[in-house]
Amino acid sequence: MTPRGSRKSFPIGLLLLTVLGCATTTTETWQVRPPVVRASASGPPPGLFSHRRRAVSDHANTAVGVVERSLHERGIRFGTDGTSGSLYQFLHAQYPEVPASEARPGDVLFFDMGDGSGCGGHTGLVDLVDSNGRLVFREWRDGSARRSYVHPGQPRTRRDGAIILNTFLRAKLPDDSPSTHYFAGELLCGVVRPQS
Repeated sequence: MTPRGSRKSFPIGLLLLTVLGCATTTTETWQVRPPVVRASASGPPPGLFSHRRRAVSDHANTAVGVVERSLHERGIRFGTDGTSGSLYQFLHAQYPEVPASEARPGDVLFFDMGDGSGCGGHTGLVDLVDSNGRLVFREWRDGSARRSYVHPGQPRTRRDGAIILNTFLRAKLPDDSPSTHYFAGELLCGVVRPQS
């Protein structure tokens, strides 16, 4: 029976020549199969690759998780504590900040939600910049993934006819001060361009 897999061959002919003193050679070889490790049908054993799963899955269904997953897929390796603030600190320290009017797909948006967390209050990922300068971005809010809009050139305008220019990022509450901001354009405070 010939084993499958990669094989190492050991010449028997040299051994026979040495032991028997014969002048004939033989081309017969022994074949040794290396051990094979197979994953079970249910996936890898517990603990194997768990650091990869944990890096995203602890906060995969969050605004930060949406952005981190995209950046990891682009080859940018890092980890955060799952907050927008830590993501902002990391990206702001490592990559250039660009003016919002120059944003392009793949750039990361940061919003100051007015809750004291500063520019790391919320985050999203630019998917598209349309012809009038409106940014279409991906975000996670209120338990679901959303496609939202921000127009850096018209931050206080909700709509232009039927076109939404700025998504509401905050709900209006009865105790809000008159100066509270709600639109994405009003809350946008930073655009970072991560590059692998």
